[in-house]
Amino acid sequence: MNNIIEENILFMVFQIFQMWLCFNAIYNQNTIQIITIAGANFFCASFGIVQMFEVKKWYRDFGKTCPSPVELDFHPKFANHDLPLVVALMIFSVIMGFLSWKLYRQFGWNIYKKIGGDIHKQAMFKTYLIYVMLLKLGLFFILGLALEACTVFKINLRTKNTSVKHIRYLPRQFYLFHIAVSCLIFINQIIGYRSVKKEMKTGMIFVCVSWIIIILDFCILLNYSIGNVKDSWYFFIIFLVVGIIMTLLSLIWSVLVYKNFGQGLQDHLDKKVKSPVNDTNPLSEIPKRWSIED
Repeated sequence: MNNIIEENILFMVFQIFQMWLCFNAIYNQNTIQIITIAGANFFCASFGIVQMFEVKKWYRDFGKTCPSPVELDFHPKFANHDLPLVVALMIFSVIMGFLSWKLYRQFGWNIYKKIGGDIHKQAMFKTYLIYVMLLKLGLFFILGLALEACTVFKINLRTKNTSVKHIRYLPRQFYLFHIAVSCLIFINQIIGYRSVKKEMKTGMIFVCVSWIIIILDFCILLNYSIGNVKDSWYFFIIFLVVGIIMTLLSLIWSVLVYKNFGQGLQDHLDKKVKSPVNDTNPLSEIPKRWSIED
């Protein structure tokens, strides 16, 4: 039951995070981020279906733990309450996808005016946008996953190594390693953002090495989560798989961004920041009155 409560809390936190991500994407005109938000809405709607089956599983397993096992089933009104929510999420995800497509076309034209018609520069800028978007998503999917794992797993202080079947326990060395990695994730987010802004090659190398360590940590957690499929927490396993995919994508795009350093993209980014300050209206230089000389 605690698992279901934690899932709902994470779902509500994700909605708040997604609202911030949406406003941030519109303000910064990040086309890649706009598309990602539409995909995230569809992901939430799909997860609602997964959660229905998960609740059904835990509900029946609870009946089997009674002194005299009983066959428990859903409340008759469960589907009446849950299905409309899933359908509503699906409808809103489709609407969000349509609006995202409209914004994508508008922002794409704005990017063309800022970057120019150079195809190579546009490709580098899109790589930069994807990397920044992955860093922002990492605040929830990677850092949030690491913090969640600290509460899901318990440290094992026994002399013998914990068997994989003990899905809620980690050996002492792995648990302490995960705590250290959780701190590394937060530091890595800051260094990753600063490095791509300033084109710091040393910082980006540190970021790439950190992503590899984080992937290793998540793979260890996944190994201890799927030891006994019957008793596994499906939501956390899905969360872990998504986290590993996000971390792997972050590693790949860190390498791609690193390869684009020194090719002139930073000049366009600096121009983008300074343009609101230095922008002058040429019409302001036109005199308001025209004098006709005789």
